[in-house]
Amino acid sequence: MKKWLYFFGLAWFSLTSCKDDEIALFDKTADERAAEAIANLKQDLVAPANGWRVKYRPESESGSFYLLMDFNEDNTVTIKSDLGFNEGEFFEQTVTYRIDNSLGLELIIESYSFFSFLFEQGDATYLAEYEFNFVNKTPDDALVFNSKTDPDTPTILLFEEANAGDEDLLAQQLSSNLNIIAEDFKKWSSSLKITYQNKDLVLYIVVDNFRRTVGFNSASRKTNLAVTQGMNFTSPFVLKGDSIVFDDAFSGNVLGNNITIKGIKLSTLTEGTINICADPTMVHSYAGITSASDLVALETTIQDASGGTFAQVSDFFSGPLGYITTNGEFIGNQIAEDVTGAQALQLYYNYNLGGGNVLYGIGFYLANANGEPTFALREFTPTLTGNNLVFEFAPEITAFGNPNPDADINNINIYLNALTEGDNTYVFKINDNVFELHNPCTGFSAVLFNGNQ
Repeated sequence: MKKWLYFFGLAWFSLTSCKDDEIALFDKTADERAAEAIANLKQDLVAPANGWRVKYRPESESGSFYLLMDFNEDNTVTIKSDLGFNEGEFFEQTVTYRIDNSLGLELIIESYSFFSFLFEQGDATYLAEYEFNFVNKTPDDALVFNSKTDPDTPTILLFEEANAGDEDLLAQQLSSNLNIIAEDFKKWSSSLKITYQNKDLVLYIVVDNFRRTVGFNSASRKTNLAVTQGMNFTSPFVLKGDSIVFDDAFSGNVLGNNITIKGIKLSTLTEGTINICADPTMVHSYAGITSASDLVALETTIQDASGGTFAQVSDFFSGPLGYITTNGEFIGNQIAEDVTGAQALQLYYNYNLGGGNVLYGIGFYLANANGEPTFALREFTPTLTGNNLVFEFAPEITAFGNPNPDADINNINIYLNALTEGDNTYVFKINDNVFELHNPCTGFSAVLFNGNQ
């Protein structure tokens, strides 16, 4: 009997203890607990004297941006970055933020900022974000967030307490100078080369300043541009002080030169000219030294040793109107107004028509009201020298398909003339299946995709 009473008392004590714990656990309402969590996170964000250092990679294939973020009690945050667009608008901004508690704690950058600008790029297809979920606080007091709306694996952001000297990380001058070089020609892709001072070597590269990626497409000798070698290397990069630092190092033998590049430290930006148009075109050169101590110059160029390879990639290319510009301004709507039903610019290059006949033609694919398409093309005889494509046109435009389109097809000549004026059409490789036609003297530019994919 005594034994039974002992176990009964022990069980009763356990039950009442659990009940007391539950009372202690839930002595605050859900709203009170949420408010406390928000206050604690805000206290953590505001605490560091020098704010937080963040290395932000918007998507897994892109490069990174260094940020310094200093949070204030009044729900403002000062963001310093090395994003050199909009004349340095994002080098330093003080904007508003808030902390919410929905399914968990969320940090939201409310005002238009560095994050908003990146979010907009590529019609919001670039996976940048301005709303972040709080994940946890690490043992060394760093704060971990992730992107709220990434469709697959969320981007992780690590907030590390900043040091007083961390502003030296921000490559603001370098970022501005890279944008200056990118604007030498008003085109979609960059027109850059790395020229070695101590080697007979030029590397032709494409740099994406938004996504912070670099692609090495081809190389040539300095002394003979006709001697070329294809390359296929791409890496994300980060700007760090006065240097471009690749995530992945390039290493290999290029035209007899053993080279390694992990990054380039850049120093002096100078102006020059290229004489291909009626008036000289101003271009820039950026002196630097590679991670392997090779003296180089990062320069704007009209040459691209891989541009002429488009003819080996496909015999048919197509470019939507949204990828056609003049001096960097979209002209798709104007084309659609001038050429009724225009859908895409098309290039047929040694296209097999059967029976031993081939087609060289360029023009527009037209969608007519009766549902019968027209391929309005001006045939030509090409001369391809390096990446310079010269068109010897037939006298008239030919309407393949529906011979009576809704459009006045002679208006197509407005755009073909802008592309080919002065025999100054140059072809640039963006990637394995995407090329750009550009006339630096008129500013006309069109991106063409491999139509046989």
